[in-house]
Amino acid sequence: MIKIIRHYWPTLIVLIVIIYATWVPKPIDSDYIPLLPHIDKLIHAIMMGGLVGAIAFDYKRQERRHMLTLKVMAVITAGVMIFGAVDEVVQGLLPIGRPSDPWDLLADWAGSLIGADTAPAAVNAVVRRMRR
Repeated sequence: MIKIIRHYWPTLIVLIVIIYATWVPKPIDSDYIPLLPHIDKLIHAIMMGGLVGAIAFDYKRQERRHMLTLKVMAVITAGVMIFGAVDEVVQGLLPIGRPSDPWDLLADWAGSLIGADTAPAAVNAVVRRMRR
């Protein structure tokens, strides 16, 4: 357990934030949310894209030989997409007054795919700088 926390602490932080944001009745007072239509969909996409990026970062920084290949990114993305689906189902089952929303799920999946496309280059650049 300690090894997982040591190697994947950025991922764990992102997961905690996502679970808090989606499983708490009102994580942010509506007075603080800009009055933009469907802003929550953008937030869903950013959360899941960030989760893909965090997992890719943690995977890559463990050892130099770990490559963010297409197969690795496909597995990470599929895992995050499954997490997004489970998250939406759980959100609908919890007695928090927030129903499951298929549009949120589509936003989660879109964010996951965008994250999968953009994360490898960003992660490789960050890890190269860290190792200098």
